[in-house]
Amino acid sequence: MNDEESRKMNLINFLYKNGIIEPKPEAIENKKSDSEEVKIFLVNGKTLYFNNVSSTKELYENGRSVLLIKHFDKETSKKRISCFDLNKENIIGYSIDDEL
Repeated sequence: MNDEESRKMNLINFLYKNGIIEPKPEAIENKKSDSEEVKIFLVNGKTLYFNNVSSTKELYENGRSVLLIKHFDKETSKKRISCFDLNKENIIGYSIDDEL
């Protein structure tokens, strides 16, 4: 390992230890949110799956229902908030794990 690689590794360790950056969820052992799942059922028979969900919230305003899903997207390695208008004709319903 050369000096540049060593400095980079020391900087990364410092950032992790001080909470400035966090490891990706898949690197954390026994992380509870790995099993928390939300399913959105569509009229065409397909199902949308959301894993690594941290929270959900259903909002009602002016006769409309909206489901917000906070989750970690493994493909982009980013936290996301997905929003679904439950009054749309293409959504039949949804299911949420009890832990949420």
